[in-house]
Amino acid sequence: MFESTFCFYTGYKIPVCKTLDQYHDYISTLPSMDSPEVFGLHPNADITYQSNTAADVLDTITNIQPKESGGGVGETREAIVYRLAEDMLEKLPPDYIPHEVKARLIKMGHLNSMNIFLRQEIDRMQKVIKIVRNSLSDLKLAIEGTIIMSENLRDALDNMYDARIPQLWKRVSWDSSTLGFWFTELLERNNQFRVWIFEGRPYVFWMTGFFNPQGFLTAMRQEVTRAHKGWALDTVTIHNEVLKQVREEITAAPVVRMI
Repeated sequence: MFESTFCFYTGYKIPVCKTLDQYHDYISTLPSMDSPEVFGLHPNADITYQSNTAADVLDTITNIQPKESGGGVGETREAIVYRLAEDMLEKLPPDYIPHEVKARLIKMGHLNSMNIFLRQEIDRMQKVIKIVRNSLSDLKLAIEGTIIMSENLRDALDNMYDARIPQLWKRVSWDSSTLGFWFTELLERNNQFRVWIFEGRPYVFWMTGFFNPQGFLTAMRQEVTRAHKGWALDTVTIHNEVLKQVREEITAAPVVRMI
């Protein structure tokens, strides 16, 4: 640091000054906006910062808008959200029945690593489905005036009206840009689990549709290790191969081979 040629980044060197005014003059020559490279970050960090800042500004603008229903001819906020809640409840998948899931897991091999992973994923999905169903049902009752509008229900009302994900749902699930995308993903994620548990293991998996993708890869390595006597988990590696087939054209699982 004390070499004369040292600098943190181009144009950012340690000044050699004798008075406080000289330090002030040097600081005034620095850019008003620092580049991410100054702090050792990749230039793309500025893109993330700008995106987050813009999202925060838009969220603030949305949050400070009047929340009271207008006196116009159109539907009120409550009516719009009530209709949306009804539509989501109709499309929401049914709950997983514990004894049915347990019976299927026993039949498939409940001590198998992949089936243990599936059970954990189903438990998480059931939690999401239960919370969404309960909050939507309570929100309908609150709009009707049957029960008190709690803080969580008020948050759900405001966010659903703005096509955003309620905080209660986001805490137990995943991030998404809009409520519509989030709900569609819920249906698709759940469909993958239901097909797996009730129709058998698929040949193709939607990796980003798991709550814990890393757990899936670990379970897969454990299963392969146990299926080959003498293999050690630490020596089993995963290799990627780009295929030209689409999802529907894949009719068999990949071949495990020695390298």
